[in-house]
Amino acid sequence: MDILEEHDVGVRLPEGLSLLLHQAQARGEVHGLRVARGALALSHLLFADDSLLFFKANVGEAQAIKRCLTDYEKLSGQTINYNKSNICFSKNTQQVERNVVATVFGVHQAHNFGKYLGLLAFVGRNKRAVFAYVEDKVRKRIGSWNKKLLSRAGKEILLKSVAQAMPTFTMSVFLLPDSLCKNLERVMNRFWWRNGRDGGGIHWLAWDKLSVPKKYGGLGFKDLRAFNVAMLGKQGWRFLTDPNSLVARIFKARYYPNTDFLNASVGNNPSFPWRSIMAAQGLINRNVRRRIGNGDSTLVWGHPWLMRGSEPRILSKKPAHLGEVKVSGLIDPTSATWDTPLLNELFSAVEVEQILAIPISPAYDDM
Repeated sequence: MDILEEHDVGVRLPEGLSLLLHQAQARGEVHGLRVARGALALSHLLFADDSLLFFKANVGEAQAIKRCLTDYEKLSGQTINYNKSNICFSKNTQQVERNVVATVFGVHQAHNFGKYLGLLAFVGRNKRAVFAYVEDKVRKRIGSWNKKLLSRAGKEILLKSVAQAMPTFTMSVFLLPDSLCKNLERVMNRFWWRNGRDGGGIHWLAWDKLSVPKKYGGLGFKDLRAFNVAMLGKQGWRFLTDPNSLVARIFKARYYPNTDFLNASVGNNPSFPWRSIMAAQGLINRNVRRRIGNGDSTLVWGHPWLMRGSEPRILSKKPAHLGEVKVSGLIDPTSATWDTPLLNELFSAVEVEQILAIPISPAYDDM
């Protein structure tokens, strides 16, 4: 992972250790991983039998983790296969410390975790080579169909339900290179126009025409680049709507501790997943809207809270003396309605009309 701190280490193990690890962390025997100052200390990630443990690379913490594993084996009746586990150290860990900690577990030292949940844990500079496996899988799957005599309807079903679905999980975490998306589209387009008898076929339309929705005259295939950005946008949307989730808390502590996702920046030395999610920030900013409750958490100038399609932010010039005024300042507290005279003073007639059309719910916080 790109976010490992000094002398941090991870080990692959089965699921079922969470309580024991939390107890060890509460006793101060294991400190886990912090991606930034003030961030949550992460001691483990568990999913089925694909799991990661994080701890300081010293004998004391290694032995504490080993005791948790031994207790787990005794309580569950399951046995951990250390032959299928490996250990990975941060670059600044001394070789002596690496050997001692690895000896505690009796596992192989690896340069990186390889894959976690089917995704690469480390992504280098050559993104095209890193994600070449995505193209290889799609090519092999489509290649297995080329020898079959398929109708147009059959080809459409296979492309939409199988070929285009294969990179979905990867696209929800990483922004694939544009060249890779184009290559995948060429492979699918070639399969679509392929003649089942001799393998030839004239490409009557380009993929951008086939990816137009059916109601507009296309066939509804996916524009893979746009789909990739949309999938990443779902991650950003989760940061906004579920800020207490583990992933949102970790990303916030590392990249935008003093603001929200809508106003976050890429920052210095960002990880590739963060740069990927930030590629969808503009898409979210253009389409997200804040629903007004009591107006206490929504800025009049800056936040998107107008219910109009083009520009949801206030465009009227902001008076210099107002500062960071909230929408609650535009509401008459006695009647819980918009302060119409104040609105007419600050905003254009069009924006006043749009603001008055927004219902107020003083009992609820802004969303």
